[in-house]
Amino acid sequence: MKKQLITALSVFLVAPAMSATSVDIGYKAYTSETKDDNGGAYDQPFVKLTHFNKADWGTLLAYIKLENPGEVQDAQDDKAGKLTVKSLVIVDKQIGDSSYNYWAQNFLSSNRTVMEDNLYLGITTNRKYGDLFINTGIGFNYSAASFSPTGASFDGMTGYAAVINASYPFSAFGLKNALSVNYEGQFDRDEEHMSTLGYDSYGHQIITTLKTKITDSFYTKLHLTHFDSWGSTPNDGIEYGVAVGFSF
Repeated sequence: MKKQLITALSVFLVAPAMSATSVDIGYKAYTSETKDDNGGAYDQPFVKLTHFNKADWGTLLAYIKLENPGEVQDAQDDKAGKLTVKSLVIVDKQIGDSSYNYWAQNFLSSNRTVMEDNLYLGITTNRKYGDLFINTGIGFNYSAASFSPTGASFDGMTGYAAVINASYPFSAFGLKNALSVNYEGQFDRDEEHMSTLGYDSYGHQIITTLKTKITDSFYTKLHLTHFDSWGSTPNDGIEYGVAVGFSF
């Protein structure tokens, strides 16, 4: 169903007003407390391919990310690290001439141990306050998940989701920068969804990113993420990392 939905939404991709593609190569790490509380968290490299498209109909953001490519990094306790594939598609289809959008978002994370796929359907709105841009939204959450060590799985409606995405461009030391904060929360999760992945009823991730353009095409990124009952950190935690990127 999710693949059919994204395919159907792709028909809106006409006459782009702005389009950009980029590649990030980076490394992410976790605090020692996060590793102590979450056996699946470990430091590792990543590669990320992102495409953004803005047109008169709305916006599309899509990426695919490989964490621990080539399985070069061992996990905790000298266990073999796993390649994790993550993909994200976000479509905001503008409703008429308003500042509101029909919102569809799908995120998939999968490796040999665990798979989780979250589909959100709802409404977002865009606001600008000077140079500050804020996108907020709320919608229903449909999830599919499985955890191979226990054989547990889930597939169905599981509460609702909310997002807040804020970005602010600024200049410093002669360089162009952009500070962004992205909040994503899931509320009132289904009991079976919770038991499959060890989640609580509520969970979130808050990603703070500083992007600095070195040239028109080359940039650096620093990020700091707080997780609560989310992904590989069901018991709360903090991730941080650095990346270099090239846009074309």
